[in-house]
Amino acid sequence: MTQTIYSYQQLQYKSIARLKQIYNDIICTVEVLDKRCKDAWINAIAEYQASKVQTVVDAVSDEQATDQAELDHYIADQAEAIAPQLTTVEINFYHHEVYINKQFIAYIAYDIDEFVMQPWLVMVNGKEIFRGTTSAKCLRYIQWHYQDGTLNPSNQVELAEVPEVPTILKISFYEQEAFVGEQLIARISYDYGNYENLYWRVMINGNEIFRDISPARCHSYIKQQYQLGKLPLLEQLEPLLSKINSLTTTDAYLRYQLLEHLTPREWRSLLSCSAQPQVQELVTV
Repeated sequence: MTQTIYSYQQLQYKSIARLKQIYNDIICTVEVLDKRCKDAWINAIAEYQASKVQTVVDAVSDEQATDQAELDHYIADQAEAIAPQLTTVEINFYHHEVYINKQFIAYIAYDIDEFVMQPWLVMVNGKEIFRGTTSAKCLRYIQWHYQDGTLNPSNQVELAEVPEVPTILKISFYEQEAFVGEQLIARISYDYGNYENLYWRVMINGNEIFRDISPARCHSYIKQQYQLGKLPLLEQLEPLLSKINSLTTTDAYLRYQLLEHLTPREWRSLLSCSAQPQVQELVTV
């Protein structure tokens, strides 16, 4: 039941008898200090009403705060569902990889050419798709276009199907290898004979499939192509070694495989194979 709230001015126009009736009707619990004084009844009623109003206001405020917290949580959940959090991995100051969960969606690189007004690049699958004056602008570009599905529309992959990116093993400054677990999937090597800045190349089965100006760009290309299932399969080492062992001379193998593409393990097998006729000749003597 809703009780009437009396203002201080309204109570002043009431008689003491009427004030006593109002006091009893609202079940006032504030003590009247002087029951013969009209102002004492008015003060008691006003004080009691003020305390009740404050209690209602506090209850409404708490309810509103709860509703606002629930609304904020809902909005945050919806925002996360629409725009998942980007994760940036800094390979070096000039190269950053961008992920959604474990999906590699793009990488940010730096153009080292002089007199370039927008040196920062957004690259997808080895191709430049945007330029900006700062890496932050490139990151915002990636986020916006990923949300509307235009960052890489031809290669949309469900997150549940995305494999882990390959790991890069540094053999030397001029050679690296990309592995998935213990399986070699690609090699990155330096091309001494190139004079157009694209010194670094990705090699699979002795064939060049990609070329760029830095090993980091080649690494990112391999990672993204592997996740998309577009990286050619590397001929595994055991079948290759069986072919090496079936050859009797170094010249025969070099006709099969280019010298510059040999790995340390292949070198050892090749040298062992070529040394066998000499050992057999010494034993005969």
